[in-house]
Amino acid sequence: MEYYEEYVPIGKLLQYFLHCPAPGSDAVLLYLHGGPGFSAAYHAHLLDTERFPCTLVFYDQRGTGKTLWKNRFDPPTFSLLLEDLHSTISYLKEKYPSKKILLLGHSWGSVLGTQYVQKYPDAVSAYIGMGQVINMLRGEKIAFSELKRRIFSRNKLNDVKKYRQLENRLSFASPAAFQKSSRGLRLLQYRYGFYPKIYTAVKNVCKSPVFSIKDVFSFLAAPRMNKILNRFLWEFDTTDTCQYALPVYYILGKEDWQVPSTLAAQHFQQICAPIKQLFWIDAAGHSTDIENPAAFRNALQEILRQICD
Repeated sequence: MEYYEEYVPIGKLLQYFLHCPAPGSDAVLLYLHGGPGFSAAYHAHLLDTERFPCTLVFYDQRGTGKTLWKNRFDPPTFSLLLEDLHSTISYLKEKYPSKKILLLGHSWGSVLGTQYVQKYPDAVSAYIGMGQVINMLRGEKIAFSELKRRIFSRNKLNDVKKYRQLENRLSFASPAAFQKSSRGLRLLQYRYGFYPKIYTAVKNVCKSPVFSIKDVFSFLAAPRMNKILNRFLWEFDTTDTCQYALPVYYILGKEDWQVPSTLAAQHFQQICAPIKQLFWIDAAGHSTDIENPAAFRNALQEILRQICD
């Protein structure tokens, strides 16, 4: 992987950037990571970045990764992240000769990205939602139905019993009610393939050329540091956000049940934008870029063709 790292003064903090240049390309893709608090820079080496049709830029938001351990600051708010993003895009326009900036929001990053392009529709050339968040509670309800289908198809009596117990106590009345009543849900979802294998995820991070032992501190500190943002995530609802003044693309994994892609696809049908297109990625779940990188690159190439022609 060809790359370089830097710290840039953004919002009175030194924030971490990872650049994967594409010589000859006239476009830059800015990647907004998920979480909140999960850096995407550690996974860049899995993308075969040399084959990408544009320069890739990753940065660690406040409360995340190398930005977190480089600085001491109060827990970040969403308004601060929006200001940081606006400054980041201004910085990239100065740094790179291209004015074609594509904004990709993954999971939590799709919340930040969606809100950003609504506020600053002329700042970037296109918005790309991957693992797009629409409404967390509605997504959890859809995912719980899928969990039921998987458990009953295998008919393991102990898991059926656990599902029944969850079904009796799980509440979708509010984010607080859901979180209070969901004890044991994530473990059951993990067992039935809703999440990537922990060993594989840890191994991939440790193999990253930009990972260091200092980053372990950030992993441990991120949940506490991002409590305010996590509440914002659970209160976020983009159901009524349908009007966009720039091209909008969704890249969705067919097997994404962490943030159900079926819900995002339903919402996408309601979107009005100058250009819009939905790309379904086979054999991929929540992180389509690292689970099926070839299909992800193909989708990105088609987006660039439409934007750059």
